[in-house]
Amino acid sequence: MSQIKKVLFVGSKQLGLNCLEAMYKISPETLLGVLTFDDSSDTRSKHTDFIEYCHSNEIPLFIAKNRADSEQIIESQKPDICIVVGWYWLVSNHILEQVPYGLLGIHNSVLPKYRGSAPLVWGMINNEKQLGFSMFTFTEGMDEGAIWFEHSFKLKKTDYIADVLQKLEKAAVAELNKHYLNIIQGKLNPKAQNHQEATYCAQRIPSDGIIDWTQSAKQVYNFIRAQSKPYPGAFTHYKNEKLIIWRAKIHKGTYYGTAGQVAQISSEGVFVICGDNKAIILEEVEYLDQTQNPKQILKSIKTRFE
Repeated sequence: MSQIKKVLFVGSKQLGLNCLEAMYKISPETLLGVLTFDDSSDTRSKHTDFIEYCHSNEIPLFIAKNRADSEQIIESQKPDICIVVGWYWLVSNHILEQVPYGLLGIHNSVLPKYRGSAPLVWGMINNEKQLGFSMFTFTEGMDEGAIWFEHSFKLKKTDYIADVLQKLEKAAVAELNKHYLNIIQGKLNPKAQNHQEATYCAQRIPSDGIIDWTQSAKQVYNFIRAQSKPYPGAFTHYKNEKLIIWRAKIHKGTYYGTAGQVAQISSEGVFVICGDNKAIILEEVEYLDQTQNPKQILKSIKTRFE
């Protein structure tokens, strides 16, 4: 692989901005430009920050109107390579073939495990002891491309998905700082994945967030923390109301009763029995009233259970 002279950054969100800043600091002369889209309606948007950063550093900025527009921009700029972080539109095979050294993106698992959608959520639900990410080359297949670098970190029992995302973002920027120069100088070669070891994640839909109280307390706890903020949240129903469980913990004692039954209400929270005769203590919950307005608990939710 020869030295790369033209790099196009493609992405959005905070991690994308952090990676862009790292790339520019390491090799400003090779950064051809930045391609993003207007995601201002998203609470996680950093659209204004992208505009300000590119303007202050005189970096060409392209704001795509849609997927077709984004592909026309990539094709017109003729990059040697694209670094993709925080991009939500599919990339056609035509574009993959147009970029000589490919489109490199971050997938939130140590590939080939957990290819597909929401790998961090699935990993936490499955009680994985470690999570991580991979920088890989986009191909026609789902997350099948060669790996440039990867990193894993320990998942603590008290970590919620927000903690995991923070760890991942910090590590991703650190790893990019470590490997980026070798990539563009042609000193780092990607390694093919072992496809026989691949596992896959289905795309999650809203109904996937409903809690199954017949599972063990540990499984329910993992399920809750995997989908907490900034994600939509695991939920249950009580008296025809949807209750979103944001935070919980496992009670060490034993409770006999029916799975999903409220066993106790105390200053600690609401105790709900699980399938293994252990209980989950609901610490932070939100419910939707009949007008679909969110109502903060814990105080109000205790009275609803009483």
